[in-house]
Order: sequence, then structure tokens, then C-alpha cells
Amino acid sequence: MVATFHRRGPDRLQKFFLYLILVDWLLLLVTTLKMQSLSFFYGSVIAFMLFIYNLFLANLCRIRARRAKDTYLIYPVVLGAFISFLLVSYFFILA
Repeated sequence: MVATFHRRGPDRLQKFFLYLILVDWLLLLVTTLKMQSLSFFYGSVIAFMLFIYNLFLANLCRIRARRAKDTYLIYPVVLGAFISFLLVSYFFILA
């Protein structure tokens, strides 16, 4: 006989992951607003940190969406990574 698991209460890991996505969008917004006033060193450090954060978030999204069938989480993470790529390319190539 197979026992089924019924969750009682909210999924805290899911909420934490959604907050990580919101923090990513907040970081992208702040970086976009402050892009013109950054020196090359600080811009490089921020670009590297945004890249690492988005890589970490995409890895968590891949694990979470595969395990829990939460495919709706993929869209804001991929869009945030794409915007991060555009910001980094703008900073290093166009500025």
C-alpha cells in the first residue's frame, strides 16, 4: 500500500524562491538606474555578481521546475537573465 503525502500549509521553499526572483528584478532595476554613474571597476564587479546570481537562480529554477512541475517560474528567471545580459553587454560594449 502506497502512502500519499499531503502538504499542510504553504511551501516555504517556493516562497523563498519567489522572493529570490523579486530580488533579482530589484537588482536589475537598481543597476539600470545607476549604470551611467558607475566606474568601470564597479560596473565590472556588479556585472560579474549579477551574472553569478542569475546563474544560481537559473540552476535553482531548473531544479525546482523539474521537481515540482512549476514551469511558470521559468519565464521571469529567463527574462531576468536576458535583461542582465543586455545590461552587461551595454556596459562593456556600448559604454
